[in-house]
Parts: sequence; C-alpha cells; structure tokens
Amino acid sequence: QSRNYLFTDKNYTFNVAAVNENGNGISNDIEVKIYKLTWRWWWSSSENGLSNYDGTRHHLPFKTLSLKTNSLGKGTFDLEIDESDWGRYLVKVIDKSSNHVTSSIVYFDWPSWYGERKGNQDKTDATMLVFTSDKKTYEINEIANLKFPSSEAGRALITIENGTEVLDHFWIETKAKQTAFSFPILENYTPNIFVNISLLQKHNQSINDLPIRMYGVIPIMVNDPSKNIVPQIELPYELRPETTATIKVSEKEGRSMNYTIAVVDEGLLDLTRFKTPNPYKTFYARQSLGVKTWDVFDDVIGAYGGKVNQILSIGGDESEAGSKNKKANRFKPMVTYLGPFKLDKKGIGKHEIKIPKYIGSVRVMVIATDPDKEAYGSAEKSVYVRKPLMVLASLPRKITPQETVTLPVTIFAMKPSIKNVKVKVLPNESYSIIGNNSELISFKEPDEKMAYFTLKVNDFKGVGKVQVEATSGKEKANYEVEIDVLNPNPVTTEVKDFVLKDREEKEIILNSFGTTDTNTITIELSSLPPINFTERLDYLIKYPHGCVEQITSSAFPQLYFSDIFDLSLDKKEKIERNVKAAIQKLSNFQLLNGGFSYWKGNKRADYWATSYVGHFLIEAAKKGYVLPIGFKNKWIHFQKEQSRKWRNNKDYANDDLSQAYRLYTLSLANSPDLASMNRLKEANDISNEAKLRLATSYALIGKHSIASSIITKNSKEKPNQNFYKNYGSKIRNEAMALETYMLLGDGFQEGKLVKKIAKALSSDIWMSTQTTAYSLFVISNYILKNKGNQGGIVVNYSLNGVSEEVNTSKSLFNKEIAIERKKNTISILNKGENTLYVRVLNKGILPVGEEKAFKRNLKMDISYRTKNGERINPEEISQGTNFVAELTVKNETNFNINNIALTQYIPSGWEIINTRFTDFGNHTVSSKVNFTDIRDARVSHYFSLKEFEIKTFRVLLNASYLGNYYLPGAQVEAMYDNDFTTRVKGKWVKVIK
Repeated sequence: QSRNYLFTDKNYTFNVAAVNENGNGISNDIEVKIYKLTWRWWWSSSENGLSNYDGTRHHLPFKTLSLKTNSLGKGTFDLEIDESDWGRYLVKVIDKSSNHVTSSIVYFDWPSWYGERKGNQDKTDATMLVFTSDKKTYEINEIANLKFPSSEAGRALITIENGTEVLDHFWIETKAKQTAFSFPILENYTPNIFVNISLLQKHNQSINDLPIRMYGVIPIMVNDPSKNIVPQIELPYELRPETTATIKVSEKEGRSMNYTIAVVDEGLLDLTRFKTPNPYKTFYARQSLGVKTWDVFDDVIGAYGGKVNQILSIGGDESEAGSKNKKANRFKPMVTYLGPFKLDKKGIGKHEIKIPKYIGSVRVMVIATDPDKEAYGSAEKSVYVRKPLMVLASLPRKITPQETVTLPVTIFAMKPSIKNVKVKVLPNESYSIIGNNSELISFKEPDEKMAYFTLKVNDFKGVGKVQVEATSGKEKANYEVEIDVLNPNPVTTEVKDFVLKDREEKEIILNSFGTTDTNTITIELSSLPPINFTERLDYLIKYPHGCVEQITSSAFPQLYFSDIFDLSLDKKEKIERNVKAAIQKLSNFQLLNGGFSYWKGNKRADYWATSYVGHFLIEAAKKGYVLPIGFKNKWIHFQKEQSRKWRNNKDYANDDLSQAYRLYTLSLANSPDLASMNRLKEANDISNEAKLRLATSYALIGKHSIASSIITKNSKEKPNQNFYKNYGSKIRNEAMALETYMLLGDGFQEGKLVKKIAKALSSDIWMSTQTTAYSLFVISNYILKNKGNQGGIVVNYSLNGVSEEVNTSKSLFNKEIAIERKKNTISILNKGENTLYVRVLNKGILPVGEEKAFKRNLKMDISYRTKNGERINPEEISQGTNFVAELTVKNETNFNINNIALTQYIPSGWEIINTRFTDFGNHTVSSKVNFTDIRDARVSHYFSLKEFEIKTFRVLLNASYLGNYYLPGAQVEAMYDNDFTTRVKGKWVKVIK
C-alpha cells in the first residue's frame, strides 16, 4: 500500500510470475514460505560512539503454501494475518523447477495503531521519533495539527525553524499513547518551516521500550497566495502558418503584473527537456534546515538516552523528469520573444505574432512578476501550427556534386475538402530534375501520401535549396529545405614562385581547374625570402582532427598574423574569433589537477601537450586575450609538481626535452622553478635539444651567462629519432633552437637557422601540425624582431585587367581572390626599392573520383557485412538496411606507431548509427582506441599500432536515402610521421528499393 504496510485482519492477494531466460511466461510449480521476523534486542553504546541494537533477527516459520502458474506464467496466493500476529514477515517464493528464489519483507499492523507503531519497524537508529502533520502544505493563517506517539507525564520541546533561525518554540506536557499539538501558520513561515520535536519520557517509566529522549523533524510547506501570480493565456486552439495570430494575456484575479512572452517550437524545447520557468517556485523554493540542535541529556541523565542519531524527513529539491523525447523535425524552428509588458489591474494584454512558414507545435510561455509585492508566476499553453494542406520533404544532411538523390515528399490532407493535390518541385541552380517535376495526388479522406522526385546534383558548391509546392483549390502549401553541397576531396594547389627586383614587372597565365565555385587565387608578397605562410597556416586551420595539440597548433601562429601581414579589418576579426574559439575549446581539456589531456575525456594529462597549451595561452594573454578562469594557477601548480618529481630515467613520454620545455613555460609565466632548472643543468647525458630549451629558460629570467654556458657545452649535433615523444621533428627542434639563439642574440646561428626553416616551410615537404605551428610562430617572432631591416611592400597588381594598389610597411601581404573557370592573367609590378618574393597559389577542388590513392607502410582493407557477419556488396544496398563497415589496419613495419588517425567517410545516402547510445551486439565491437570522433558524414578512430600489429574497426551504418552516391576513400595516417599513411580510392554506390 502507499504507506508501505498492510493491515491485519484483511485478506490480500499476492501475484506471482514465472518466466524463462527469455522473459516468456512458463507454467511451473511454486512453493511459498512465510516467516515471521522477530527481534531479541537490548540497547548498548559501542566504543565507536554508534547507537544500535545488539541482537539477532529470528526467522520463525509461519505458513507454507503451494501453487502452480498458468501457461502465461501467472499465479496468485492469498494471505491474511490476525490482529495478534502483527509484525514483519518474510515472504519467500521458490520455483521448484529451477530452484530460483525471490523474497520480500512485508509489514502488517493494526489499522488504528499504525501511527503509534510506525516508529517500531526497524529499531536500528537511536532516538527516532516519527510524527505527522494533518497536511503537507498550508496557507497563511491556517492551523497546523501535529500528532506524535508519547507516554504519560513526559515533556516535549517543539521548535519552529527555517533555513537560518528558530522562529518559535513551545514546551508541552505529553499524554498517554499520543499527543496532539496545534499552531497557527504565520506569514514569516514562507516558503517552508521545519517542526523539530524533542520528546523526553519520565526517567522511571517502563511502559514502553523506547529511549528516554527521542528526536524528529518534519518539513511543512507554506504557501502565500498573494505571492503567486497566475497569468492566463488566450489564443486559438490551432494556428495557421504565414498568418498573424493574436495572443491575449490576463491575470486570474485581475492583478497588475509585468510579463514577457516566448513562443518556441516544442521539438526544440524537448531536445533539452526544457520546462517552462516558474519564478514563484524559484524564489520561494524549499529551503534546507539551517538550525543545528544539541542537548546535554546524555551527560546528566543516568539512564541511557541514546546519542542523537537524527532521523530527519527534510528532503531536497523536487526533481522533475520533463517531457518525453520526440523525434527531431527537419525544418527551421519557430522562436519568438516579446516584452517586457506592463498589465494594469483587470487589464488584458493583446499581442500580434507573425507565424512564419512553419508546421508543428509551439509552446506559448508567459513569465510574470509584480516587483512591488515580490510576487511571481508563469503559465504555458501548447498549440498546433498547421493548415488543411501541408507538405514535407526529406533529404540527406549533405550531398556531393554529380550524385543522384530520390526526394521523398509527404503530402498531408488534414480536412475532407482536400481532394486533388498537385505537387511540384521548383528548379534551383544546385540541382537538375530528372523526369517529371510535378505529380497529381488524390485523396478520398484526410490522410497522408507520398510522392517521389529524382534530383541530380549540379557542379555546385555551397548551400542549395530544394523547394516543394503543393496546391489544392485555394489551399497552398510549400516547403523549403537547405542542404550543404560539399565535395569531399581536399583542395589541390598549384604554386608559382618568382622574384621581383625594384621597378620590375611580371605577367603570368593561370588556368583554373576543379569544380565550379572552388577556384581561388592567393597572391602572397614578401620582403623576406618565401615562407609559404599562407598555405601552411591554411593547412593548420583546416586540419580535420581535433586533439589538444592540433587545436593549439591551429591558433598559435594566428596570434602574430596581424603583426606581420597587412590585413583587412574583416580578416583581423576572423583571426580574433579563431583564437577565442581555440581558447574556449582548450578549456574543456584541462583536468582537475591542472594538466591537459590529449583527447577530451581522457583522464591522464599529456606532459608535452600541457606545456604546449600553456605556452600558447600565456602568449595569447600577452596579446590581450582573456584566459579561462583558474587556468593559470592550476596549470602552474601541475607544472611545478611534475618538474619536481621528474627524474632522468629516459621515460618515453616525459624525457629531458619535456622537462626542459616544462621549465621554459614556467619561466615564461613568471613562475620559474630554479631548483629544478639547476638540477637539470647538472644532469648527465641530456640531449642537445633539452640543453637549448633549458638555456632559453635561464635567458627568460635574465641569467644570460648561465644560458650561454649551457649552449657552449653542446655536443656534436645528433639526429633525434624520438619525435613521437613530443609530436615533433628535426625541423620543429630547429625552430625551438632558433628561439633560443634569438633570445641570446647569437646572430650567426640565428641567420643560419632562419634560412633553413624558411626553406623547409616554402618547400612542398610534409610537416606535422606541431612542426608547422612552431616554425611559423618562431619565424613570426623573427620578423617582428627584425622588422626595421626588411622594408615594406609597394606593388600594383592586376587580375584579368582589374588593378589594385598595395602600399604597406608590413613585411608580408596576402589576398585571396575568387576566380572563374577560365584562363586568368595576373600582372604584378614592384614599385618599391627593395626586392620582393612573390608566390601565387592557384587552388581548386577536383571532381569526385579523381582523388589519388597511395600506400606507405600501412595496409588497409575494407569490407561490408550484415549484422550476422555475411559479406555484402556496398555498391547496391536496399533502403533501410543496417550493415557494418569493417576496416582493418596493419602495421607492415617493425616500428611502433603512435597517434594514428583512421577516417572513414560516408556517402550522402548512408547514415551512421552511433552505437555509443544503442545496443547492437558484438558486430560493432572494435579494437582498442584512444578516441573516437563520430560526425554526420565521417567516423575517425585514433589509436596506436605495435610492430606488425593488426587492428579492426567497425562502424554500423544504415542505407537511408534512395539514390546514387559517391563513397569517398578511407584514409589512415600517422599524424606526426608521413612515412605511415595510406588512402584508398572511392567508388559509386546505390541505395535501392
């Protein structure tokens, strides 16, 4: 029953169910054994100060029954307990076939005595007093009535308490068996009070077995109607799209109020189970008990009173589940916000709202307040937005040029007057219609029917729009869906480099290539030897993976882009947004100990990445960017803790260079760890790279002589083969060395390394994100340091006859220009007195199917299987089929490879089933990974491979949309070593009925 007990002298029927291992009901013989539970106990106080009952629970056989379940596995038995046998019973049910046993404890008590005996159900807590009020919630000026079990001639202290103080108190004499007490509910009791009763029995009483002093607390909610505003919303039951609706707002009692109105799509609200805000419940929320109570009865009374192990019924905040999840609809949600408005007494507010092109259900929410009376309230009303004729179309989230997609259109006839409907797809530049663009649909009664149209995606880039129109007599409906048209191939770049002496002019011809709207030309001018800054930075920004190192690398060089390049205001704002976005993302990688994990969600800090992120954020702070709250202190604490714990034991992930870089970042943050720096300086057999980085740490804190002495001890340079430790390369280490020589003013080494790094950047050699970013960062600082010696840029350039002047004191200039697919003539005249280095980048995206396959030291096999493991042909799959893409990667060398990325792209007509939120069995189990990134159109796995190791990864897919689609080739690569990379060629696939 609702009170968790049953009455004596009343027959109860208990239900029994027997099922097999599959959950299906079966007919079996059942035995029911009923035991009475009794206690033999006495009070004692243990050495640890805990009050408890010493004793043993006894199970006394009471009754045995037999029954047989029917074919559905269901059966019943009856049980009635006499008044004299009240107490607790163990009901044990045994399946005689399987020997499975289940049991439950049931409490039987006298109907009239339950309130008195309720506190005796389980005497495992000392001094508990259970009492009740006649209501849980009262209004101001009502009378609250309390009842609690007691003995004659005792006393009770009753206090009325809230979250901060004792509001009132009463001493009363207790009566035999039960004592009643009443008190008025006052205005200052809102929003709730706690009634605290300390019951003291006579010292020499022996009528009951309860302790001398008992204690209990209950909460009571207090409602003040004058503080609760009740807005009322009046609007039609149904709204029509593309019309104006009138909403009327009033207050139930005609009170004045201020209010706002929000009209929001229900589907959008259900994504987060959003509940209409109720300010009354917020500002008058239930408070926790704030009064602490002590007494000294145990110290002054000889008989045992028990420690005050408080039994409190004070509860917590109400938890509301919210509305159930709903399926997402693919259309723009309706969101309208109005106000604030003021409503006078007995007034009615009228508001007109324009209903957009929208179909669905909206929630109208009114939030109201009367600040003078500190009164609050809210109201909500849901309403459909629809009309007699409606239409809905469905498409993939993205499509690729040259693909063919079948467009399903659903027509809804909501009224009997809708008989014949003409459905038409309107033309658009992003697609061509194959076959008829219209169809006639007939209805005999309100219903929904389907029409299908075939679309061929044009050679187009950007956002396409598919518009569907349905008409029936005077009724008209239309639907528009935007879709991304994306070519999955990477950008292909052709480069032309040349040098212009003072007053020299040069003309070049460029033939554009690739698909329409993907063609651009970037002109990069430099008063320095060519660096290829633009293309290298573009590589970082567009890098598809998102570990903490790569996010940092994409933003690091952008800190200095505005200092060395002549940029437009729009480009400067874009760079600022990029850096801020990176800082925000990085805050999600910081762990509680202050370190940074390599992947979001990892629990272990990455030593090198922690130093690298800190380095970037400190430099960003110098540029005026705001850092995440608490980042710096936590990060410094982690860095110092690790620097002090470090030992030169050749730890793969925490070597001497990692320690030196850690110490460098602490010096950069004006928090140097001199003890650890000196310890590393005196260590034997540390690498040259670590010595150079350590020297930089000393130079940053002004100890240049120590820094110089460290460098002079450098041994002959040896190639570093352990780049995996810190995501680097020889070039990255040279960039770090250049930073050291710049700080120490070693012009010879500085000039030597600048030429070396600039040559590497301007070449077409592959560089990792770490190498690229650090090289650009150091070169930027070099340019800023020497900006007075480089001269500016004064140029006139023309593209296809359209001229533009460039006149800047900066060392670098670049501009990207969109071009058409044709022959393009570019003319550049150097009007300055210094030599200029010119680089022209001709970019385009090749059509699908023209990408190149390659293989280096990694073998990749791809197969497609049913959920039962049978191979299927991906080139033709029936719509609605669930199947598995199985990718196997093998390391063909005897080297261990870390930080491998495997990316499987998905054609437009397939959808990825995210098995992290579902249960599809073993067919989706993959090899161990460090991180998995699931997006709309691709899945990326990040992992490591030991020598000759093989790993297999599975992705569950669904053939969702009819049509002919391009399946891009999968790619696997070691993100920091281009010697390990493989890509397979894509293919065309069909989804059929």
